[in-house]
Amino acid sequence: MTSAVLDKNKIATVAGNIVVYNFSSQTGEYTGSNVEYLPIGIGLPAYSTDTEPDVAYEGYVSVFNGVVWEQKEDHRGETVYSTADRSVSRVHYIGAIKEGFTTAAPSTQYDNWSGDEWVTDIAAQHAAAVAVAMGYQQQLIDNAMQSISVIQLKLQAARTLTDAEKSRLNKVLDYIDEITAIDTATAPDIDWPQLPV
Repeated sequence: MTSAVLDKNKIATVAGNIVVYNFSSQTGEYTGSNVEYLPIGIGLPAYSTDTEPDVAYEGYVSVFNGVVWEQKEDHRGETVYSTADRSVSRVHYIGAIKEGFTTAAPSTQYDNWSGDEWVTDIAAQHAAAVAVAMGYQQQLIDNAMQSISVIQLKLQAARTLTDAEKSRLNKVLDYIDEITAIDTATAPDIDWPQLPV
């Protein structure tokens, strides 16, 4: 079978078969090759070239730029993180990872991008831990108060408490004192005491 011969405009001057290398109309990436028969005066099919691409390196894809094939980074499907707000997204484009994103995951919600790596804002992290500890401290006090609500009602009604109720009341009040005395500024390293039974 005769091979097609093309002129400088890629129009067949001799009819025949030719191997064409196809590329995506949207991304320019190599999509495969096939043999085409070109009659005289007919050019290559749309989105194809007679120039063979090099084998793409690992993590790269061959992209036709209209003149030659280029090796471009291919991170499609990879998870990236915004260096502005730590939001997560997936790469859906060919090329280097866009400015303002990194494949390095932040380790905490208090990390800020330094330009090279994530750096944890220790002060903000600690302030948040203290706020959580203060809320938990109040929750423990509320739970303790709830656990002796019946005893408190009896006291308000001037009823006599049993020895077991007096003991329970004293244990819970001691527990509330212990909880109240905890320095929440040491959060998150707090060993919370258990409500006595």
